[in-house]
Amino acid sequence: MERIIFVEYRIDPAKRDIYIKKAAKQLANRQDILWYEGTDQPNVFVEQWLNTTVEQYEAMKRIRLEEHSEWDEITDCIPGGRTKLHIWEFARVPQE
Repeated sequence: MERIIFVEYRIDPAKRDIYIKKAAKQLANRQDILWYEGTDQPNVFVEQWLNTTVEQYEAMKRIRLEEHSEWDEITDCIPGGRTKLHIWEFARVPQE
């Protein structure tokens, strides 16, 4: 079944330059991740992770809540920290 994961968060405008550099570095070699910024909501970002598995989704949700994780560089730029980093999984609806 085709799945995608959406990661959504708002960054602190004062930390925008730091965030852009860190996120660009993390996502540079990831062809399976698309990165978007809200056009009517600057500083709101969405990452679309393509062709994922249930296991990847469960791991992402678990890791983002850990005291020290690979998400720390991003969550440092989010007001409210890791609790404001939202992750949702969606499965493609079969069309008949």
